[in-house]
Amino acid sequence: MKYLLIFVFLFSFLCLQTQAQVCTGSLGDPTVTINFGTGTGVGPPLGSAFTDYPFSSDECPKDGFYLIVNKTNNCFNGSWQTLTEDHTPGDTNGYMMLVNAKESADIFYTFSVDNLCPNTTYEFSSYIINMLKANVVCNNPPISYPQIIFRVETESGNFITSYDTGLIYGTNVPEWKKYGFFFKSPPNTSKVVLKLINKTIIGKCGNDLALDDITFRPCGPTILANEVNATAGGTLTLCEGATADYSFNADVSDGYQDPAFLWQEDKHDGNGWLDILNTNSKTYQALITNADTKGYSFRIAAAEKENIGTVSCRVYSNPIEVTVVKNLVIDAGKDIFILENSSVKILATAPADLVYQWLPSNYLSDAKILQPIVKPKETTTYQLIVTDLNSGCVATDEVTVHVDLDIKIPNTFSPNGDGVNDLWQIQGLLGSNDVDVTIFNRNGQKVYYSKGYPKAWDGRLKNINLPQGMYYYIIDTHSQIRSIYRGSLLIIY
Repeated sequence: MKYLLIFVFLFSFLCLQTQAQVCTGSLGDPTVTINFGTGTGVGPPLGSAFTDYPFSSDECPKDGFYLIVNKTNNCFNGSWQTLTEDHTPGDTNGYMMLVNAKESADIFYTFSVDNLCPNTTYEFSSYIINMLKANVVCNNPPISYPQIIFRVETESGNFITSYDTGLIYGTNVPEWKKYGFFFKSPPNTSKVVLKLINKTIIGKCGNDLALDDITFRPCGPTILANEVNATAGGTLTLCEGATADYSFNADVSDGYQDPAFLWQEDKHDGNGWLDILNTNSKTYQALITNADTKGYSFRIAAAEKENIGTVSCRVYSNPIEVTVVKNLVIDAGKDIFILENSSVKILATAPADLVYQWLPSNYLSDAKILQPIVKPKETTTYQLIVTDLNSGCVATDEVTVHVDLDIKIPNTFSPNGDGVNDLWQIQGLLGSNDVDVTIFNRNGQKVYYSKGYPKAWDGRLKNINLPQGMYYYIIDTHSQIRSIYRGSLLIIY
């Protein structure tokens, strides 16, 4: 077993002035990303345009062969790492390129990158894993450690630059490591060819590896974007449906001779980052109306002025995230109907661990709990205010507690003019407008009717005293608690 290379996604870029380090400034979006796709079982061959290595018919490639896989298992009697997935985060059944390199130095992968911008720094990086476990004892020492040269050429084959990964040592458990470098594209260069070269040529044991998540992207000065009024490290939070006006600013380190800028917004609606027209300065005033719970992201792009219109030339700041909190779901409860001098619990509902406030606070057992006991003297509408202190979002709802008078109906009165019990005084009803009072004699004849009860009945019909005797009443208060009252009434003299 000599060298097996799992190449999960080979490639993306190239390089001009070699440095064994990755970009320390701000990066652009990847202009090339190779991850070999996803699928079940063994993946398809890459084709002769990318590699001269033959495609393996075995699940564990022999020297000089490669394979596209989404996992490895017990290769070479367990001396290789068992990979249950590739490196790419979140891609189910993601493929890698698994290569067992030859014993001689050779090119095992070739890829072209075009649409480069002149005078622009690019970063190339890739994740690599040595497939041979560190604790393996070889029958044919010494152990060979993978070592890869990234060679960058022009289309015509002229050398531009190269990068040496150095020896890639094994581990006892799978451990992907990132390798990369950056370079500045020369004038009049829009396309480069990348060749991955196996440098290790000694030893019969080892030199087996896997590659994944190779990216090629612009690298530029450090760009830090922030909201002018936000606290350091603070988050921007809005409530659903709210309106906010933000002032964004970007700090850009030196590096561009003639920089240009462009702000972008992502509304998290599937359209990704979109340019905001006429935003060519380091500041931007963002107005959000009717805030959507998907949230919003903002960032600024930078490039040399001549290149700002080309996506592959831009680098981007950190995103400024605006989180939109869903409206609080609260319910002050259904309207309540009680009799005078009665109390009741308001059965409001709302999320826990929030701040509650009832207004007005009159006649409440506690105006700062969710379900207080209430005993109002009259019909009152209470407003529940719920506040989330973390987001600052507030929700309100109302409930009305209707208070019906506790009616006490006398069963006799004596309208004889002696000043004592001369009127039919109904406690709790006198002066009410929303009531119907009807009185009948024993023959069913209506002798009195009043819409409302503005004053007590004096026992007369058409200004004539009714005869002594038993009468019958029906009182309709239109109450939600008890509407109809029926009974007998004795008139005596």
